[in-house]
Formats: sequence, structure tokens, C-alpha cells
Amino acid sequence: MSTFKNIDDELFCEGVSLSEIAGEVGTPCYIYSRERLESNFRSIKDPLYSSDHLICYAVKANGNLNIIKILAEFGCGADVVSGGELELAIRARIPPHKIVFAGVGKTDREIQKAIHQKILSINVESFEEIKIVDNIARKMGEEAHVAIRINPDVHIESHPHIVTGIKEAKFGIELERAEEAFHLAAQLPGLQVNGIHCHIGSMIMEKAPFLEAAGILADLVKVLKKSGINLRNVDIGGGLGIDYSNIVPGETEGDHEGRKAFKPESLFKSILPLFEDLNVKILFEPGRYLVADTAALVTRVLLTKETKEKKFVIVDAGMNDLIRPSLYDSYHQIVRVTSENNDIETANIVGPICETGDYFALDRQLPRVGRGDLLAVMAAGAYGYALSSNYNGRLRLPEVLVDGESYRLIRNREKLEDLWREVVWD
Repeated sequence: MSTFKNIDDELFCEGVSLSEIAGEVGTPCYIYSRERLESNFRSIKDPLYSSDHLICYAVKANGNLNIIKILAEFGCGADVVSGGELELAIRARIPPHKIVFAGVGKTDREIQKAIHQKILSINVESFEEIKIVDNIARKMGEEAHVAIRINPDVHIESHPHIVTGIKEAKFGIELERAEEAFHLAAQLPGLQVNGIHCHIGSMIMEKAPFLEAAGILADLVKVLKKSGINLRNVDIGGGLGIDYSNIVPGETEGDHEGRKAFKPESLFKSILPLFEDLNVKILFEPGRYLVADTAALVTRVLLTKETKEKKFVIVDAGMNDLIRPSLYDSYHQIVRVTSENNDIETANIVGPICETGDYFALDRQLPRVGRGDLLAVMAAGAYGYALSSNYNGRLRLPEVLVDGESYRLIRNREKLEDLWREVVWD
């Protein structure tokens, strides 16, 4: 059930009106629901209760320290892809033994920090990286815990920029050389090989690719065991998709038909039996699924503009605040924060950035709005603030967390001086 809902023709997050928050912190702003965050986490945690498992939040989806802290309170670990994300996870009090570090291009300093922190695993993605991590660990007089990421060449139906498990992608070691990689790592003195990792992409809306990849992992674990390599952890990655089209039920969506997402319970019911007799811990790395529908980007209409060809609704948020529609051609439900005029019109919802690609929706059917009205761009919690920038000299937005009938600021709006604070000049 959505925690964003209309009450007396006004949009609420849990027990607080979005217009009340916008009136206090200004627009544009991000507004998050703590209740929804916990609900999303529980929908993954509960089906795994009978298995040895660890949920590692993919920090890249949303790096707000308060969000990570809440997930840490729930017992969540972290999947990080940089030294900065590793530091965020540690500052959020996620124990190092619940942190995994992935990515094809880790720096020596990042590897050193991961080894020093004794994290659960550094997920190595190439033969050269295996040797690099071993060399760094030996120089430190330490032993690095590693998992080897394989590329299973499993195809998914998603945007090409977020498909990661096919042969053409830069990620992981190709399946044909997986055994070779494990045997190399097992003989190096600076490494302790404790797991296998695979992540095939994002916005996965069908179970079949997950099952195919999990089956490949299970088979590899069995083969490696016969050759004397006993793995403790099997990291099946993340990538659960969500339906972006129906966050606030009953709102106008025109002709858009969202792709229906499957529930985690259904996925784990199919996957867990594959690993029943292998004596391994299952790691899962959700990001978008945990945080996307927890947040709305609230923006105010600056003006409307009509040409012979189009009707434009120009708002004070831009592609620098939420780039997904421009970058991925992605769909976000857009609803009015207050409902007064029910006349439906077709319009482009666009921002103030000097780019034609600065838009949130094209030819969208929405109730008529005018100057000063508030709109909410829904499911903006994942890759919203995380991908935001200062493009066009714009300030990054405040973030607000709603908890029941109260709310608090969890990130300040940037100030103008932040634009030049780190600049070195004469």
C-alpha cells in the first residue's frame, strides 16, 4: 500500500501534507517516507527468514547518511562501489563484516581501506585485479577477503546502460574462465576466497533471468567444491524492478501502462531451493527496490507556455535534480499536490535548464495546472539526488524524512557559496 495518498484532495506522505513541507523548506525538494522504507525492507527480509542470508543495500541508489542509518538499524549491510560509499556505510554504523565492495576500477587506496576495515568481501572482477588485491594485501601484511564476480551472459529486458551481465559488458569474469579465476585466487597468499558474486543488471521485471543466473552460481559452487574450493557466500546481486506508474493509485496516467514487477517473496521461493544443500550464506543487493518509491520530488509550476505545437508546464526542478527521464527515457508518475481543476490536458512537463532534454514528461495527460501549483514527481528516491548536480549553477536540493505525523530535514539545501567553496583561484 502506498504511503503517498490523497486525503481530501491533497497529497500526503504518511500523516503530513506535502504542501506543508514545501511551504517550510521551499521547492524543489525531496520528501521521503520512513514507513515505506521499512515496508520495502521487510518485504525482502521476511521471505529470507529461514535461510542464512545478508541483505546489502546498494548505496549508489541513494547515499543520504540518514537513509543508510535507518537501514543499518534494520540489520541491513551495504554494497558499495567506491571509497566514499565505503566511508558512508561505516559512518552509518554498518559493521564491516556486512559490507561488500564491487566495481571494475577500484583504486589502490580504496583497496587498502577495504582490507584495513576487514570488510566481508572485495568483489574482484578481473584476473589482473585478483593479482593487484593480493599484492596490496601482502604488502600490508594482511589477508584480503574476496569474492569473484562472474559474468554469466544472462540477458535482461532493460535499458542498455543498466544491463551488466552480458558478454559485451565491462563487469565480471566471463563464465568460461570462472574456474580458472578461482583456482588462481585460491593459491595466492594474500587472499582468502570466501564467495562468488553476480549482478546482471537493474530494473529486472521478470524472474527468469534471476533464476538462470542463480542456477549458474549454484552449479559453479558445486564444481568448485569438488576441486577443493569451498565457498561460504553466494552473492546473487540485486536489480529488482519496480512499477513507476502507479505510486499514487487512481491518479491520471493517460495511456501509459506500467510494467508490473514481481514480489521478492516469489523470487526467493524459486531461488532458495537451488542452494539448500550447499551450506552457503545468500547475499542480496537491493538498491532501487528499497528506496525508489519512498520519495517524491516536489516542484512548483513557474509558468505555462503554449505554442502551435505544444503546451509546456515549466517547473522549478530540472534535469540536474532528477536526470532519469533525460538519461534513461524513464517514466515517473506525476501528480498534483492539491487537486482543484479536473480538466485534463496534454503537456510537456519541463524544467528551467538550457537543454531540450530537460524534461520530466512528454505529452503527458494531467489535470490542468497553473503558476504556483505544486507537482510531485513520484518514485524519485533512487538515482534522484544521487545523480543530481550543480549544472547551470543550480543548488542541490534539501531532503526531508517523514515519520508518521512528523518530519525533519535530513539534508540542507546548498547555498550559493557552495558553488565556489572548493575552487582554487587567485
